Amino acid sequence: MSKFNTSIFFTFFLISISINSYAIYNNDWENKVSPILIQKLNQNKNEFFVIYLNKQSVVLEKNVDKNTKSKLAYEQLMKENYASQEEIVEVLKNNNYKYKRFFIVNCISVYGDIDLVKELTNYKSVAYISYDSPIVNTYSMDIHNRNSNEILTTWGIEAIDADSVWNLGYFGQGVVVGGQDTGYDWTHPALQSKYRGYNEGNTNHSYNWHDAIHEINVNNNDSIIDPSNNPCGLNSLVPCDDNGHGTHTMGTMVGGTDNLAIGVAPESNWIGCRNMERGWGKPSTYIECFEWFLAPTDINNENPDPLKSPDVINNSWGCPESEGCDATNWQYMELALNNLRASGVFVVVSAGNDGINTCGSINTPPAIFEQSFTVGALREFTDTINNVYVDTITSFSSRGPVIIDGSNILKPDITAPGQAVLSSIPNNKYAYFNGTSMAGPHVVGVVALILSANPELKGNTDKIEEILINSAIPKPETDSCTGILEYLSPNSIYGYGKLSALKAVEEALNYTSIIENKNNETISIYPNPSTDQIFINSEVVQKINSYDIFNQFGNKVKTGIYTKDNPITISNLKSGIYFLKIYSKEKNHNFKFIKI
Repeated sequence: MSKFNTSIFFTFFLISISINSYAIYNNDWENKVSPILIQKLNQNKNEFFVIYLNKQSVVLEKNVDKNTKSKLAYEQLMKENYASQEEIVEVLKNNNYKYKRFFIVNCISVYGDIDLVKELTNYKSVAYISYDSPIVNTYSMDIHNRNSNEILTTWGIEAIDADSVWNLGYFGQGVVVGGQDTGYDWTHPALQSKYRGYNEGNTNHSYNWHDAIHEINVNNNDSIIDPSNNPCGLNSLVPCDDNGHGTHTMGTMVGGTDNLAIGVAPESNWIGCRNMERGWGKPSTYIECFEWFLAPTDINNENPDPLKSPDVINNSWGCPESEGCDATNWQYMELALNNLRASGVFVVVSAGNDGINTCGSINTPPAIFEQSFTVGALREFTDTINNVYVDTITSFSSRGPVIIDGSNILKPDITAPGQAVLSSIPNNKYAYFNGTSMAGPHVVGVVALILSANPELKGNTDKIEEILINSAIPKPETDSCTGILEYLSPNSIYGYGKLSALKAVEEALNYTSIIENKNNETISIYPNPSTDQIFINSEVVQKINSYDIFNQFGNKVKTGIYTKDNPITISNLKSGIYFLKIYSKEKNHNFKFIKI
């Protein structure tokens, strides 16, 4: 059962709200400042911190397509949030402090001292000042290298039936996926041709790459060779991966070569943002990437263009409460994510690797947020008695419900392959990684397959989520985490179940059984179900060129030319579910029908 209404699009407008102010002004300045920031500033002259303002603009949706959503979100967030920052920006400018403004959530990151913090707390526009603490990403585990000369498809692609979707002719074409991670090795043979900016001899990184890493993380220790010298440098103008984690996640989304299929949506394009310095990120770098995806910029970080935003993004990272993201600033990170999703970008996140059969171990942003699509990790093993493959939850995959903020919402939303996942790593290599970081990219790839099958769903984030949930293969389990000892689905271990690319695409195609084209001509098929013949409504018959029919496994079973005198005959097909692809002069259309 879907947790969403079946309404399709929503309209955009912004409302202004005041997020809790933590202060009584003047002498009680400490009430507006996170204790860890005060502690750090007592030890060091300057620290990085984020100023969150009271007035926050919230994006709501209604009756607009993705391009309109993106444009309106960008214009109105810029207008409202930037306007309320002026007095604080004036203080920072006049005192020559280093700062960066954000608009996706109303905040400003600053490198400053205790005197500045005390001064800022006197402004009524300031809600809270939080430590901008770097944290290390621990979401990928064991690495097992392999050579790249073997022809294969990963077990994860087969487990979710993505290869069956390919047989239907959908490979993610026409879809742009994004990732914020440790960066990406864009020259890797499995990724280069899929990079949106790639053009042999004339590659363009503007609007396709952004580096949110502007300084070396001082917490890097002896485990990192030369911690003062990042191999990608800072503010890199070309995609670069200083860790390997990001390149692996992108490979699972779109990667592949002639002899190696590792990506779920191998014909999608990708863009990327580096949000971690060798695995260390912080709230401001995560927010910066969220904002860049809403309106990508050129390589000089200028001329934002919301029409170049991706359709879906992957987030294989977490921000623990103990190191930067805590109950005082979760709401701002959540607002940034919600505003991005409301602009038409679907947001997929990893559940985390703190499972070990522990209830409530999904406990960090962004996995804990209602509008995050949170993904747990499955493993594959051989049942030697029955000689079959079985996928079940990994020991490390974090469990729900979300109890850390008292919401008790169901998480994860879904589960996907996340153990022994083969994908790309820098320097033209491949490796097996384990982690929910590997599960999330499978879901991103399936979203790309959904949108390539039905482009009308672009920007309709609620419907995309509904399709993923409704098409998941239930994995009933006793849920002692919620006090229910009977087998049920959804539950706090598998969510709504196992990701299914084929069933998701089936739902997406079924959603297009009646379409309005640009001339307001209704395109439909009838009767459905049918025993003998299928007709296309007469208004557009003259525009139809040909058609293909595929079975539910993605195999083409019939092809032909359609005319009024030559309808689609299905009498020789076996009873079951089929997919009809109609090719017309203006566009192609997809339908699902039942032969009885």
